[in-house]
Amino acid sequence: MVAGPRGDDARAVLRDRRVLRVPSIFGAEAVSAVRSLHARGEISVGRTRAALAGIRTVQTVQYAFEPLLDRVWELRHNLTVYDGWYVALAETLGTSLVTADVRLAEAPGPRCAVIDVAAFANSSAPQQHTADDVGDSS
Repeated sequence: MVAGPRGDDARAVLRDRRVLRVPSIFGAEAVSAVRSLHARGEISVGRTRAALAGIRTVQTVQYAFEPLLDRVWELRHNLTVYDGWYVALAETLGTSLVTADVRLAEAPGPRCAVIDVAAFANSSAPQQHTADDVGDSS
């Protein structure tokens, strides 16, 4: 979860998606992001509750880490293990990764398109490049 304009762009991209294909750590990462935003005072108690409710209800297809471990390890010099997991999943699924993380969007190494959510939200991106394909840890 991201606050401000980048978060608004991310929510706009995700708004009409019915199912996200994500690493199985997605829920924990999303709650961790909400916790950080709340602890820094960037979101209210009400917004925190709404975010947690949204995390509980988002429909996901979740993918295990172990089948992607080798590719995640190959990406270790440029990406965290968690970001590498999202990239490896997008590569395996043959899709793009849409992210609010500028560092991830600009990192060398991925064999899939990594699209900054702001660029995606403000463009007429092709249907195959949707947040429906792979979520992000933002």
